[in-house]
Amino acid sequence: MRPVLFEIPLPWGSSLPLHGYGLMIVLGFLLSAWLMTRETRRRGLPDVMYDLGLAMLLSGLLGGRILYYVKNYQEQYSHESFLEFFKIWKGGLVFYGGAITGLLGGLLYCWRKKLPTLDLMDVAAMGAPIAMAFGRLGCFLNGCCYGMLCEPDFTLGVVFPPGSPAAQEQRSLGLLHGTSSLPLAVHPTQLYQAAHDFLLGGLLFWYLRRSDAPRGAGMPILFSLYAVGRFALERLRGDNLSTFTGFTLSQNLSLVLLPVFGGAFFALFQRARRAMKAAERNLRNTH
Repeated sequence: MRPVLFEIPLPWGSSLPLHGYGLMIVLGFLLSAWLMTRETRRRGLPDVMYDLGLAMLLSGLLGGRILYYVKNYQEQYSHESFLEFFKIWKGGLVFYGGAITGLLGGLLYCWRKKLPTLDLMDVAAMGAPIAMAFGRLGCFLNGCCYGMLCEPDFTLGVVFPPGSPAAQEQRSLGLLHGTSSLPLAVHPTQLYQAAHDFLLGGLLFWYLRRSDAPRGAGMPILFSLYAVGRFALERLRGDNLSTFTGFTLSQNLSLVLLPVFGGAFFALFQRARRAMKAAERNLRNTH
């Protein structure tokens, strides 16, 4: 955990902190935008991925922050200034809020600019998991989105320092006694999610470059596979409370989004198969 990586001295005597969470967001955006730009050039598409990516990033940050603020308002923000809403470098985003508004922001950008929306969204779906993974690395540096308690000798277990969100929760639950008690090991769910997102990005790069990949299938695949992985990994999260359904908010959203985007992919896949068969029949008839 390293919320502030280092501080940059300023000429007038103070210093500017470089937050790990914010740095990972920026690095993730730059890397994914670079990869997406290479892909658009390979496909002969308009070279707009930095602008499109920025539109999706900003709308995603806004949506993710709004949902987090609303979700945690009573216990975290009700007695704070509204200016706390804007301190996004401290962390505090709900992924699904950002994903949905980020997608809407990208669609709006393409519509306003009269761009080939389906093709550009496919490329965006290839790069988005990379940015998502870096965001989770930022969560690890920030200490948020931590996991449940694990066995002390568990190989991947992580002990966050005293004062971290995980340690504060353990103390509030009576698991730590006295000021000398060290926090207990938890699952590094941030790293689990980052690994999942990197794998998802690799899978999408492989599949969407295939000649038989349905046009426009990128986002449906991304949301569907993310929903499956997030639902499973959420069971190891230690910072999210269950709702009236018995699942966390993100699990509930996963259950809603999976059939929606899974159904969209199935429809696109079936349409592509019918088009391919029709083309094969026409080819045979011409011979």
